[in-house]
Amino acid sequence: MEFIKRWKGFLLQQGPPDTGRYVADVPFSFQCGDRSSREWVTVEAAKIQSDDWQSDNTRVHTLTWKDGQTSLVCQMTLKEFRDFPAFQWIVSVRNDGENDSAKVHDFWGIDTNWNAVGNAMPILHRSIGSPGHEDDFQFRGEVMHNSMWDKRRRIAMDSPTNAAWAQAHSYLLPSDKRSSAIWLPFFNYQTGGDGLITGLGWSGAWRAYFDHNGEGNSTIRAGVENFDSILHPGETVRSTLNLVLYWRGELLHGQNMYRKLVLEHFSPRIGGKLVVPPVSGVVWGGIPTKKHLEIIETIKKYKIPLDVYWFDAGWYGTGTVPSNTVFEGDWGPMAGDWRPNPNWHNGTLKPVSDAAHSAGMKFLVWVEPCRAIQGRPITLEHPEFFLSGNADGKHHDGQALLLDLDQPTSLRWALDVVGGLVRDYHVDWYEEDFNVEPGMYLELADKADRRGMKEMRFVEGHFAFWDTLRKEFPHLAILNCASGGRRIDLESISRGQPLWRTDYNCFPEATAESTQDQSYGILHWLPIQGAMIRGWSTYDTFEARCALSPGMECGLVANTEQEWLQIKANVIQALRCKKYFWGDYYPLTQQQRNPAAWMAYHLYLPAEEQGMLLALRRSESNVRAMTFDLLTIDPAKRWRFEDYDSGESWSAPGREIREKGMEIVIPNRRDSRLIFYSVDHTPAGQ
Repeated sequence: MEFIKRWKGFLLQQGPPDTGRYVADVPFSFQCGDRSSREWVTVEAAKIQSDDWQSDNTRVHTLTWKDGQTSLVCQMTLKEFRDFPAFQWIVSVRNDGENDSAKVHDFWGIDTNWNAVGNAMPILHRSIGSPGHEDDFQFRGEVMHNSMWDKRRRIAMDSPTNAAWAQAHSYLLPSDKRSSAIWLPFFNYQTGGDGLITGLGWSGAWRAYFDHNGEGNSTIRAGVENFDSILHPGETVRSTLNLVLYWRGELLHGQNMYRKLVLEHFSPRIGGKLVVPPVSGVVWGGIPTKKHLEIIETIKKYKIPLDVYWFDAGWYGTGTVPSNTVFEGDWGPMAGDWRPNPNWHNGTLKPVSDAAHSAGMKFLVWVEPCRAIQGRPITLEHPEFFLSGNADGKHHDGQALLLDLDQPTSLRWALDVVGGLVRDYHVDWYEEDFNVEPGMYLELADKADRRGMKEMRFVEGHFAFWDTLRKEFPHLAILNCASGGRRIDLESISRGQPLWRTDYNCFPEATAESTQDQSYGILHWLPIQGAMIRGWSTYDTFEARCALSPGMECGLVANTEQEWLQIKANVIQALRCKKYFWGDYYPLTQQQRNPAAWMAYHLYLPAEEQGMLLALRRSESNVRAMTFDLLTIDPAKRWRFEDYDSGESWSAPGREIREKGMEIVIPNRRDSRLIFYSVDHTPAGQ
């Protein structure tokens, strides 16, 4: 906290910098023509306005600079957190001149050094994004040297480097520029006994570079990619949202502070309260209303305590080919016609919504407003609302179009569409999907000398779209989806929860081990996310535990009483586990993508002194028992444990557990144990 206080103090003209660790200057930069912002955007030249502390323990400072030579105005909006060793900033650049500016380029939201103490060799910790593969969210630590003789290294994350990586790993869309399609935009740069976590908020193309020069000294740069544009008079552009968090001690301590920061300050709230992710029952929207009503009656019959009835895609348009699953029917070409299909739903979703609410569930509806197929009514009535992605600018029948969020009229259309569904059908959760890679559309729409401007306005327009929805419908919660989890960044997750974290589990070839590994990786960064129990058919306790998450989804495809009772058991189990994901995360095994290994982790709520331990013995593992060191166990206290399956409970002194470790026995392959633990407050002798 003291280190970050000094860094913020330096930026706010309240003290000297710690020149051994970071740049003795503002932590961002940009160019206007040949003129660098470093020539005029300096700490000592800033005019500073500071707001008061707010009820959410944040305070905003606005630093402003004016350049007489370029007529540009630069503002850094710096937010500090009273309860975390972290701060964030967004940079805006405005042309206050009467003529077009020179091109603004090399717009680095983060441009600073991070130097190790004692020349320690840095390690970059990061995670793969959500390309829809078995290695989604894989957590990786990479030492910043080329070899034992060459102690330098550069790790780049930009479009060419990402495409080469993705092609080598057979990703379907190697040039996908959505914010978490290839990498999550969160990084932990460890430098010996401490480190700096950086995070980005930008749902378009970003780039980041970590350069180590071989002496423990590194440069970190990150920002909007490929922005190279003149600014018209009065025009403003912005940087990525940029976050830094400083930590000392253990790597997992830093990761857990970041998780807490995300939970407290980058997670949606309604009425000031955290939006608690639901345990949902997912049903394909393309099946007829009658079948939905039968499913809801079955939910009521077996008293399955689901939070949300998830009405998925396939419910809209005028298709006539039945679609009982995602892999059937002609629902795909209907995108853009967001009216309930008269053939399956009699033109209304109200009966399903009413039934879900009467059964005690909230109602979620899937929509994809930013994509439309040419030939749908809106594309014929208002072709100007959409970008074609074609060099000739023409729309061709049957092709996917991108909604132009740079236009107020098209933005208003999207708001009216979604708002109408929310009002007419009392929608509680709005799931927005985004199954189009927008880069090509936006790049082709750029005008001369305006490279990157269309994406700038599209991203800003999308943030405005969500913000307006939340303002017009204060009760509405948003589920953030983009072909799975390809739009996970600080700006997006602050508005919508990434509860469908990957499309990988849509497919029958998905494996339980991969779902476990995806949890292992993403839990390093996000306390709130959701996983689908593998497949859309029947499943068992092991499968359900592979997908345990605060926003777990169950496919409601069951035929027998036994299957429905299994679904009920899965839901009850997930509800019991949910709160622990707000706590600290400690992986107990590290062998990712190994079917012969165990996967185990525990979650701990420090204030409540309660935790949860999950151990999964995989199908090819020959190991019957493992012993783990539970770092959260205070050796000075006595602890009580509960085996969820057997109901057995016992207590033991913390010192004994820490000295001997905790043995977990799983006699059978493809089995698991779920254990809850807490401080034992039972009086001595009882």
